Amino acid sequence: MPRSALRSTPITIDESLEAINDAFYEKGWTDGLPVVPPTAERIQRMLDYVRRGPSEVVAHLPPTDGEATIEKIAVNAVMAGCRPDYMPVLIAAVEAITEPRFNLNAIQATTNPVAPLTIINGPIRKELNVNCGSNALGQGWRANATIGRAIRLILVNVGGGLPGTVDKATLGMPGKYSFCVGEDEEESPWEPLHVERGLPGETSAVTTVGAAGTANVAASYSRARVILACVASAMGFVGSNNWPYGGEPLVILCPSHARILAKEGYTKEKLKLALYERTIRPASDFEPEYLEHMLARNKQVVNGKVTLVHKPEDFMVVVAGGPGGIHSTVLATFGETWAVTKPVARPA
Repeated sequence: MPRSALRSTPITIDESLEAINDAFYEKGWTDGLPVVPPTAERIQRMLDYVRRGPSEVVAHLPPTDGEATIEKIAVNAVMAGCRPDYMPVLIAAVEAITEPRFNLNAIQATTNPVAPLTIINGPIRKELNVNCGSNALGQGWRANATIGRAIRLILVNVGGGLPGTVDKATLGMPGKYSFCVGEDEEESPWEPLHVERGLPGETSAVTTVGAAGTANVAASYSRARVILACVASAMGFVGSNNWPYGGEPLVILCPSHARILAKEGYTKEKLKLALYERTIRPASDFEPEYLEHMLARNKQVVNGKVTLVHKPEDFMVVVAGGPGGIHSTVLATFGETWAVTKPVARPA
């Protein structure tokens, strides 16, 4: 693909990295952190890897209806520090977050701290060295950090999600910088997320979730019922967006917790039913004004009780994290968004 195929308007800035980052920051093109200068050569390497035209439109991003072309995705991937072989994952993630059911327009503009969490499944996890194990939601892995960061930069630079103007998050949260994890399929006793959601196991896939942050579940116990009690308690806190809206709360179980649950006969279906039953709360736990808010958004009070989600299948469960740990994580979700899974298309 010739260099002339690039559609972006070139700009010339003093050659120093400091000057480039100062200029990008002043224009609102960054996440506040230094970026890799998106030179024509670096952008071209991204395009060469996927072998797709730079002006090809993958999706339109709200609220500005910005065109997420292959080239614009590549520009933001370079800025985030991505390798060229991360591009197929980014393209699939952009396709996922722009599905209507994901409700990106609301996520871009809400006061809630919600951010897209990208969960990666399939063989591409190993190929890109995506962290699925120890510190899977933390620092230290280029793929996790830069893929998640590139998505945020795309939301800002293509979708117009500038903080304080369009993005109205009251406090935000660290996941708004970068939020990406791989599922540890090899350590999971159950089928992986993308298979559960209808794709073949050998397919690489991304699932995007509108997540509002993490809550640690410390459960150093060897019985399933105690682990379930801890997880359900962490998920069912009053104030979670899932109470008024429902949605799809996410549980990331560490391998040791998953093994204990599976050993005691918990399939994913049985586990979700247990969480559904254990997160039911008496209507009297909620202030009248809060309860009225829930009822106005299609929640129901049955026999004086309220359920966190509309049905057991709404819970999402994946396995990730280090061996021998006692810590799992639960993530409340935006409630008004639904997870979307997309296959990762490999270059021709």
